[in-house]
Amino acid sequence: MPEVQAPPPLPKSQPSFGRRNSTIIKLLGVGALVLVLLIPLTMITGVLRERLQRRNEAVADITSSWGREQNVIGPLLGIPYQYKFKAVKEVPAADGKMERREVEETATGNAYFLPETLNVSADVQTQKLHRGIYDAVVYRAQTILSGKFVPPDFGPLKIDLKDVQWKDAFVTIAINDLRGTREAIVLDWGGAKHPMLPGSQLPGYTTGATASLGGDQPIAADIQFSIPLDFNGSEGIFFAP
Repeated sequence: MPEVQAPPPLPKSQPSFGRRNSTIIKLLGVGALVLVLLIPLTMITGVLRERLQRRNEAVADITSSWGREQNVIGPLLGIPYQYKFKAVKEVPAADGKMERREVEETATGNAYFLPETLNVSADVQTQKLHRGIYDAVVYRAQTILSGKFVPPDFGPLKIDLKDVQWKDAFVTIAINDLRGTREAIVLDWGGAKHPMLPGSQLPGYTTGATASLGGDQPIAADIQFSIPLDFNGSEGIFFAP
């Protein structure tokens, strides 16, 4: 009986290109969609950035004429004193030549004293100012700094009382935006009025006000003081002794 042979297997059909790379095609499609969506997002971001910049410019224009954030530091009592120190300088010798010698010189420094007590009372009234479609919240602060200074103690500073220059004593405060002040600043020092002129003598600060006490006698008793401040500002108001 002749042997029956099985027919050869049919060749397997190859998957199409799309089926073989479907995952890659999907990822490419998602990436293209993301890139397309980024276009309007970038346009919106640019518009928001431009409007924010215009708003900041409008607020800066308002506050520049009204008054910026106010930081009030002080008051402090400052008393100048003289001290001596040694320095090496070139001085002429007997033969006319220059030689280096150690010499003693005199300089002036300031000793600063905080008040024994400090009270801050303020009445702050806010309002809105407009520039076009933009608003800025500003305020007017009517403030009184009051308290007491006790006789200064130079012992811890190792300053001899004979070197103290009482006639040049002063009271100073620092205000970062003096343009916002509405009235002249006057110091009430134990009942005596002393005008405070522009310029702060606090180390590290330049804007503010300083009053010269102009007394030759040492401060031997407690002194009550008060400093009324009436000024404009914006964003915030801060006090530090």
